[in-house]
Amino acid sequence: MTKFLFQMDDPKNFNIEEDSTYLMIKEAVSRGVKCFYNDPKWIYVDLNKKKKIKSKVFEIFVKKNNQISYASNKSKVMDLEVFDVVFIRQDPPFNLQYISNTYLLDHLQNPLIINNPQEIRNYPEKHIMMNFPELTPPTLISSEPDSIINFINKQDSVVIKPAYGNGGLGIEKIDKNKKNLRPFIKKYINKFSNSPVIVQKFLKKYHKGDKRIILLNGKVQGAVLRVPKKNSIKANFHAGGNALKTSLSVKEKMICQKIKKFLILKQLYFVGIDVIDGYLTEINITSPTGIQEINRLNGVKIEKNIIDFVMESLKKVFK
Repeated sequence: MTKFLFQMDDPKNFNIEEDSTYLMIKEAVSRGVKCFYNDPKWIYVDLNKKKKIKSKVFEIFVKKNNQISYASNKSKVMDLEVFDVVFIRQDPPFNLQYISNTYLLDHLQNPLIINNPQEIRNYPEKHIMMNFPELTPPTLISSEPDSIINFINKQDSVVIKPAYGNGGLGIEKIDKNKKNLRPFIKKYINKFSNSPVIVQKFLKKYHKGDKRIILLNGKVQGAVLRVPKKNSIKANFHAGGNALKTSLSVKEKMICQKIKKFLILKQLYFVGIDVIDGYLTEINITSPTGIQEINRLNGVKIEKNIIDFVMESLKKVFK
């Protein structure tokens, strides 16, 4: 029997009206796939005689009311090689715990892993745009205050955000004439553990929305326009952004085509990119979301395409 492992945050906390992982689990279970849940903290390697990557896991079920359930008192330890597919779906922050987990998953030989843990580690999603500078707005990645201040002074306004955050965490707009700019920058960097921050030219058409585009093995599956609330620059759904039906412009189609070969080569199968005013601002490869909103607005079921792709990929592997 086919077995999927979903490495994720506790599924009992799912919002079944919003969560993308929920739809993938539901679709897989409907096809007779046995699905299991684990937290990345539970993975370990046993080097006694033979290397084994193991984890405590719970089998998960979809109840009649469509909620996900598992028996909290029925965990078991399994060798991760017994799974056909491992979905890395825990939310960032992208920190040492996240990185350490990818080192262990790297050593798995059997499962198809979505997305490739080595490439997730190599390309944190706010750094991955370095591969496509011609597609991005003017952007600086730095934890050095002078370079950040110099960059801000060259722009009218910028948006600053932590390099390893998610869900709109820490996003702020800064004008170059901001008072006490240096103390603010130092305090901001310190707030996020002295890690690098992303500073991007503020795109004046931000109020028209941030477009989330879902790609599966490099192919566009759909898109949703995330529009910020009044007096906010955050379009993320976690930050209160509104979902509107949309289509892709010629430039957006070009962006998807430009990054397609890279995504396939790096085995970044399930990806969500963000585009504002025709500029690529992020490539989300850790735990992209948005398929529920796209499904509702367009009458589609992207989760079916995802599981179809996975099943076809397994057939090719075991041919």
